[in-house]
Amino acid sequence: MIVSSLLLMLGMVSADTLDFYVAPIRILDRTAEKNIEQVIDGEFAFTLSSAYSESFKVRNERGTYSPVLMEFEDVRVYNNKTIKYYYKCDYRLDPMKCAYDNNHFFVETVITVDDNQLTVRMTMYDPQLQVVNSGLSTEEMEVNWIKQQEVTNVQQTARDGSKTNMTHYGLEKHPLKWEIPHHLLEKHIREAAAEMWLGAKIRL
Repeated sequence: MIVSSLLLMLGMVSADTLDFYVAPIRILDRTAEKNIEQVIDGEFAFTLSSAYSESFKVRNERGTYSPVLMEFEDVRVYNNKTIKYYYKCDYRLDPMKCAYDNNHFFVETVITVDDNQLTVRMTMYDPQLQVVNSGLSTEEMEVNWIKQQEVTNVQQTARDGSKTNMTHYGLEKHPLKWEIPHHLLEKHIREAAAEMWLGAKIRL
């Protein structure tokens, strides 16, 4: 009974397993004037987390950090479809509370889009909901100014047949503003996921 309680507190089925729940991607649309492309697979963060999940480090008995598979037998990553077979809680309603109640790790991905910038933030929380590490990827709207000035080329012919080219610059007008909007790509999720998982150091 004591051993079972201890394993439950650690959020593991066995002492050699670490469990992570990756919530679906949330998009916060803060745009006021522009229509910014922001379509992404909501489970893409889960797919990437499954690929990177063995790349973080954990603190060992010597007080240093080792690759997770040197200290644990397995790392398991769940999403909405799979978590219900292992833990009893409504993860669709309040995934952070469920992670806390079941004592396992929680990963969330929040994308914020406004008229000038797109930000992807991926954050890993430990079973006590303390931040372990985060990853960030951003893209800003690109603004180019196109110079407007009337330019006239005049060619003059002298009596001896020689020709001279003259360039006349007219009054410069206000430059044209050319905006290249930012948009959400899979690379932004990938960059944030790699930064979070590769840089994570977990203390148990």
